[in-house]
Amino acid sequence: MLSTNTQVLTQTVKSSNIPQKSLPSDLIWPTQGIISQGFRKYQHEGIDIAGATGTPIVAAASGTVVKAGWNEWGLGNVVVLEHPDGTVTVYGHNSRFLVKQGQQVSQGQVIAEMGTTGNSTAPHLHFEVRKNHRFAVDPLTTLPSLIAGKIPQQQTATQAKANHEINQVSGTQTPQEVSSWQPIPVPVGSQMADTKCNGTTVIEGETANLSVKVCQENGQLFYIGQLKRDSTHPVRLPARSVGSSQYRADNGSFSYIVSSDKVEVWQNGQQVRSDTFSFSKQFGQ
Repeated sequence: MLSTNTQVLTQTVKSSNIPQKSLPSDLIWPTQGIISQGFRKYQHEGIDIAGATGTPIVAAASGTVVKAGWNEWGLGNVVVLEHPDGTVTVYGHNSRFLVKQGQQVSQGQVIAEMGTTGNSTAPHLHFEVRKNHRFAVDPLTTLPSLIAGKIPQQQTATQAKANHEINQVSGTQTPQEVSSWQPIPVPVGSQMADTKCNGTTVIEGETANLSVKVCQENGQLFYIGQLKRDSTHPVRLPARSVGSSQYRADNGSFSYIVSSDKVEVWQNGQQVRSDTFSFSKQFGQ
């Protein structure tokens, strides 16, 4: 249960042992951002990629739109694509559809915009890969390899973002400069997230099982969590100030709120646990 498992504080992406021989090998990343939650068979049958509302979502492969509508099981506005080899890809929590059912789409085509519809507390894409419409496989076994823990910048999705933003300009509007994305690495397999604070430590604390930092680097706040009994799977997430000496980081449907004396875990707007620091330091931001 979540309420008794401290590991939720450092939820990380883990690889799957599912064979790849019958799966597509030419998928591209459907968006760019931060991998905030990984694949868990029968529990979370996809990956979450966190980003800003409106971030373009692209087709991971060419195919047919078999659904572009509301999903009653928590995915909100969902797009489902069927590909020629029978594989299905699922794109959930979108803020806006840019395709309709029955439409043919090309790989890299923008099909939706990232949002937080359905069972979601922060903008992100929930992405699934399914064999024969039914069997979920870990998308990380079908997508191009990460580079130093990051989604490759050269993927088609990057160019689609630029094209999408330019195409949105009309009338007297001035084209907006497309800023470069710098995804934060989340551990995949044996790779590790950087637990060092390459800037200013704002809060540092320890519970019986967990070490937590809030760090500010180049104007951006980060939450860094690491289990003491498993130092090989830390997590690093963007954070923001939500009050006097309080900071929040979102990880899929979970939120972590760090203050000077404790760290809280929330899911879908409900607090599920609170751990008091046995040791903590607060620094000037």
